[in-house]
Amino acid sequence: MTEALRILLQRRRSELNPAELGLTRIAPQGRRPRGGGPSQTQVDEYLGFGRGTYERLEQGRYTNAPEHVLRAVGELFRLNPHEWTWLWRMTWRRDPPGPLRQDADEEIPASWLRVIDSIPHPVYITNHRWELVAYNPVFPRIFPGRQVPENTMEWMLLNPDARTILADWKTSWAPLIAPHVWAALASHPDDEYLAVLEKRILADDEAGPIYRDFGPIFVHPDGACRPFHHPEQGIGWMTLHTSSPKSSANFITMTMIFDPGEEHPRPLPPLRARAGG
Repeated sequence: MTEALRILLQRRRSELNPAELGLTRIAPQGRRPRGGGPSQTQVDEYLGFGRGTYERLEQGRYTNAPEHVLRAVGELFRLNPHEWTWLWRMTWRRDPPGPLRQDADEEIPASWLRVIDSIPHPVYITNHRWELVAYNPVFPRIFPGRQVPENTMEWMLLNPDARTILADWKTSWAPLIAPHVWAALASHPDDEYLAVLEKRILADDEAGPIYRDFGPIFVHPDGACRPFHHPEQGIGWMTLHTSSPKSSANFITMTMIFDPGEEHPRPLPPLRARAGG
């Protein structure tokens, strides 16, 4: 794995023009990659690292490099989203905590429309602000008059209709939804929309106290089954299934399976890989 990391970083380093970075002096230490590019020492100097920092990274000996080091190298080398993820997997053995460039994670492949349209249950896709990006033809049926909101979180916590559709809203829905807003603000502290949304929630007579109370913590609602008053099918239970496209980590795909009736659906046992194929 260290060899794969070295190849990637050397390749990207060789593509840089030292003169464009203001690096005209040949550094006394640090190997220059084949084809040109700044030396390892020049990378340290340009990024303000201590000498030898970048060399350790390129040689696979800096396996716990701080995020600011990886981000600085990623930005300098103009890593694409796949390379950025690869850098983290080769150093931390996990995916990065966020995209290298925010604007690179604001789009999702249009082929996802074919995916969600093929599912017979309500499915929608949102970004990290819960703004609707796409939904299938079944999705509007869960709203009164089939009027789809622009933002699902705003609708769930602030729209009066939601407090009827989301049955037992005060206990089964709102306390489990509100902590997601806290988490979104922690991940995106400079997002103006999220800041305004929080203020609106706090100003609401019913949602505000629930939000301040900071109820049970759920990282995601995947597999959650909650009471639901379907506008067209009546009382029942809605089971939520979430996923995040690998190409766009800031997006969430939500599939909702509705079971009519007052009786809670029987939970299914978890799935596991079949040993030995």
